[in-house]
Amino acid sequence: MTRVLRKPWHEVYFDCVSPHTDMPDNFITWSAFSLLGAVMKNNVHFEIGTYTLFPNMFIVLVAPPGIGKGTAMNILEDLIKDCKPTEIVNTLSDRITAERILERIADGWASPPKIVNMQLAMGTKDHNCLLFSTELRVLLGASEWMLEFLEEAWSKKTYDYQTKNKGSVFIDNMCCSLLAASVPDFLRNVNREAHMVITGGFSSRCLFIYAENPSKDLPFPEPLKKNARSKALYDSLITDLQEIATLQGEFIIDADARIMFTKFLTANRIAASQDDSEALANFRARMKAHVLKLAMIFSVSKGDSLHIDQMDMLNAIAEVNKIVLSLSKLFRGAGDGMDASATARIQDLIDKAGRISKRELLRALHRHMSSETLDRILSMLETIGNITQVSQNKTTYYQNVQPQVPKNGRVVHP
Repeated sequence: MTRVLRKPWHEVYFDCVSPHTDMPDNFITWSAFSLLGAVMKNNVHFEIGTYTLFPNMFIVLVAPPGIGKGTAMNILEDLIKDCKPTEIVNTLSDRITAERILERIADGWASPPKIVNMQLAMGTKDHNCLLFSTELRVLLGASEWMLEFLEEAWSKKTYDYQTKNKGSVFIDNMCCSLLAASVPDFLRNVNREAHMVITGGFSSRCLFIYAENPSKDLPFPEPLKKNARSKALYDSLITDLQEIATLQGEFIIDADARIMFTKFLTANRIAASQDDSEALANFRARMKAHVLKLAMIFSVSKGDSLHIDQMDMLNAIAEVNKIVLSLSKLFRGAGDGMDASATARIQDLIDKAGRISKRELLRALHRHMSSETLDRILSMLETIGNITQVSQNKTTYYQNVQPQVPKNGRVVHP
């Protein structure tokens, strides 16, 4: 079977879904990336140094309530169900303990039967899965050691654990993907609410996709499957997804892509030494893996060659750099300082307004801080170069200084 789509899979998925939802555009795109990585399971890989990378990813959609996080997951789940009878992805929900997740993965899912020596033989057990979590808070709170399990499940193929019910559980050939959702306040206050450190290993393994507003005003969207064009695209997406699920082998990276990746890592290492956020510094420590995983997905989205070219690498670097920019905003309030949460509120409000006066800030934030606290934080933010003053009609306004991404891929923070 050959591909039927003439554009990359993730682009067609966007064309199919976007007219029928007001969810943020980046939620649509990253949902597609998540599904592509999960569909390939551990059938494809890239060997680098002493370890092997698979295209599985931990993606967390972050937005205020009602912005479309659940919608993004529901569309993917429907697409997976409509692929039957072919089981292209094994799924688990978040209302399950870490122990039960391990037991279910250990039990495995039956693979399709194969023809061996002119005889029908049962397929081997499949120990790959995509874990859906409509609320990250629920998943992390399901077990005391859920966080530790997820940190290992991101990269480990084998897992050995003593369960309460089944004795020793040993899993070989495991590959776990995660698509989760969260509100910003949970992540910013994660030390208090979930007893975990956001600057630790779990957060560095996650790709946090942040949005604040819907993509457009769409009060009465037409149902996707009732639109002839979208339904045709939807069916073609399923056909090609089933083809992608059959891919096996090792990725190859061409020379130009390797040069680009090497330059990016050098720039990233320099930027990491200048970051004042532990969350950013720890994320940068895994940038190599994140970029390579995403480059695999860009490659497979457009064809079956298992070849990563310069454009795949360029796209992967650009997308990961966007996440670095959003992390600066998302984790503003994650810190031990007594003013950390108040500082995040101020910067968020300045972001939304674009330009705002002290009087307007105090009117919006007087329930959360005093005038003296506001003055102190504004002075601190201006001193370190995160905000700047602009005078207009004898009124002083404040605006955020945005970090820039030069052509070399290095994110520069003020």
